[in-house]
Amino acid sequence: MGIHDGTGDIDCSNMGLTSLDGCPEIIEGTFICSDNFLSSLEGGPTITGNFDCSNNILSSLEGAPRKVAGNFNCSGNRLTSLIGSPMKAKGSFNCSDNLLLSLKGAPRKVHGLFDCSGNILVALEGAPIETGAFDCSNNRLATLDGAPDEVHSDFLCNGNRLVSLAGTPDFVHGNFSCADNCLENLKHGPVEVSGNYDCSDNSITTLKHTPKHIGGVFDCAGNTMLTCGMVDSSTSSVITAPLPGNFQEAV
Repeated sequence: MGIHDGTGDIDCSNMGLTSLDGCPEIIEGTFICSDNFLSSLEGGPTITGNFDCSNNILSSLEGAPRKVAGNFNCSGNRLTSLIGSPMKAKGSFNCSDNLLLSLKGAPRKVHGLFDCSGNILVALEGAPIETGAFDCSNNRLATLDGAPDEVHSDFLCNGNRLVSLAGTPDFVHGNFSCADNCLENLKHGPVEVSGNYDCSDNSITTLKHTPKHIGGVFDCAGNTMLTCGMVDSSTSSVITAPLPGNFQEAV
């Protein structure tokens, strides 16, 4: 690490590193070791800021810091498990674009975004119980059982194999997207969505279980058995196509 003594941020990204040997034990700031050839985090530091080990060849998080006061980013590796990850993350936790089969080992609470998109997950057991936002899009999920109980911002589960919305939180305080799945109805979905609601590109035949309150745009385009487009729920005005007559009653 040369002259670095751990009293400030350290950025050793894109330097061809294969090991963290020689790293200060404690770094009073952010540590970035992304875009290298690291296969292990052994020898890594305890930090007070963000930790970014994205875009390496990690297959394990053993050696990662136990607590992260900022963001933790391990995206773009070869991880199949989150065992060894920090137990607490006060910022966001990004484990997207790996080979994750399970979320076991994930922190129980994430204040920011928990992003596990772009993996090969078939279940959400082990996910945090509370997050700021939650993104499990583009996996192989057939169910949302195990999803967080509380989500304070967006909830994104698009691009999976969902046949039911069971497991979603009742209240989504941001945007909700279940687009590009195998849904035939919106039963068991959230009852209130503060932002936009996107259920496009499914096989939905009825809007009977549409949330009672949607704060933004409702998009149900691309459902071949349903005539609808995008609706601004604040005015109930149709943006792209007419909705069935029961829509205004549903929302």
